[in-house]
Amino acid sequence: MSVSETPDFSTGVAGSDQVDPTLDVPLVLGTHELKGRLVVGTGKYATYELMQECLEASGAEVITVAVRRERLVDADGRNILDFIDLARYTILPNTAGCFTAEDAVRVARLGREILEGLENPGADWVKLEVLGDTRTLLPDPVATLEATRQLVDEGFQVLCYTSDDPISAKRLKEAGATSVMPAGSPIGSGQGLLNPNNIRICLEYLKEDDPDYPVIV
Repeated sequence: MSVSETPDFSTGVAGSDQVDPTLDVPLVLGTHELKGRLVVGTGKYATYELMQECLEASGAEVITVAVRRERLVDADGRNILDFIDLARYTILPNTAGCFTAEDAVRVARLGREILEGLENPGADWVKLEVLGDTRTLLPDPVATLEATRQLVDEGFQVLCYTSDDPISAKRLKEAGATSVMPAGSPIGSGQGLLNPNNIRICLEYLKEDDPDYPVIV
């Protein structure tokens, strides 16, 4: 694919009407092998009971949970993990709500400690988010890279949320990220892919010497 081409993201293969055959192949993220490609979040549900119903209906193997204390426990003191079948789901802890590398590393360590105590296989990985501000919720590229390096050094498998900047994506892979997750649009905006050309360049850079490198958009 040349740099000038714009992929058709409505199908599994860019510029093709064919469904991507790799969708039947397990998705490998470090030491984790997933049969499906759906990872479901646990935030914004009206009740934990509704969340349980949605998780059941989704058929997902992996669900992501924010592990900052104010996000783990609701106003009534109920812990979200008490409403999740930890024997069924692999938890992907995330550092949502962190605005510094130091805070993100601390929260990642907390997630690992919690999941090790619960004997959940998600203890060794983390979805890293280090945000730049509360207005846009866009990632801080410098702090994200710093946190990635630290967490990789500590043995984490880091799935790294970043912007659609190809250079930032490339640097995160070089820092040891298990997967890079370039944002199609700001968190919660519902705008889909605003800059498909940048996403395509991210894919080219990240898979240039490693076609099996997992990129999550």
